[in-house]
Amino acid sequence: MSKDACFCHLRNTGVSPVEFILLFHRDEIHKPTNSGRLIADLFPEDTKAYIWSRTEPSTPLLEHLSKVQGNCTVLFPNTDTAKAQERELRSVTPSSSAIQKHTFIILDGTWKQASKMFHQSEWLKHIPHFEVSSEAKRSFLVRHSSHKMQFATAEVTAMLLDTLGHLEQSQQLLHYYQAFNKRCLDSRRRYEAP
Repeated sequence: MSKDACFCHLRNTGVSPVEFILLFHRDEIHKPTNSGRLIADLFPEDTKAYIWSRTEPSTPLLEHLSKVQGNCTVLFPNTDTAKAQERELRSVTPSSSAIQKHTFIILDGTWKQASKMFHQSEWLKHIPHFEVSSEAKRSFLVRHSSHKMQFATAEVTAMLLDTLGHLEQSQQLLHYYQAFNKRCLDSRRRYEAP
């Protein structure tokens, strides 16, 4: 983005009640419109980021997953396709304990990329997944925006935080995403103008 579209002054880092593992699709990580990075912007101490590999996940990622085994969930929005693979679904909202925060794996990419990451990663198949319910999505949309149920990574994560009852962090992430989105659009318009 152009320098005059910068929104860095709106970044207020904080503590997240859950831990995030961002798994970036390699085609997504350098896109200027990527919203997954906003999670790490706001919650740097609670976010780890890795580039996804179908067959060769990084050793630090696998070590981290080993540490949080049993206390980790993949956020994936489509239960029907997960059921076809007989993947375990967490039907109860996961919560953090006083000892250890619950870890959520956030698949960062387009819907097609995220679906591929979810279905083709054998090393993720033992980790239960969680879907933000359609009621929670509708409730979130009523309060914030109206669009065609296609959400950016930051929006889905804000929905997750909202569903878990962490409204302050949900609002913080959503507002930061909305500022980012507005600045991206303003910057694009500025350079597309004749």
